[in-house]
Amino acid sequence: MLENLGMAHCVSWVPAAADGVFRFSSRNKEQVAALWGQRKGNRRPMTYQKMSRALRNYARSGEIFKVKKKLTYQFSRATLSALRKCHQGRL
Repeated sequence: MLENLGMAHCVSWVPAAADGVFRFSSRNKEQVAALWGQRKGNRRPMTYQKMSRALRNYARSGEIFKVKKKLTYQFSRATLSALRKCHQGRL
């Protein structure tokens, strides 16, 4: 979703920030959660509360870090490197 410019109203990279920082839109967070649930193949619609729990779990595992700004996170270096390799493999 971060690479899709049509999704910038929901989730986007933070410009002029450290590498791998992204932010969810507070106005569209329920829409982001529903789309993420679809992407993951969930049978039931994902809610923002469920997405928040998933984000906390990713933070506990070290895949992402919470940034001090509201709804803003940063990928760990290892996760960002793996995402880049995956993205390059699709090109």
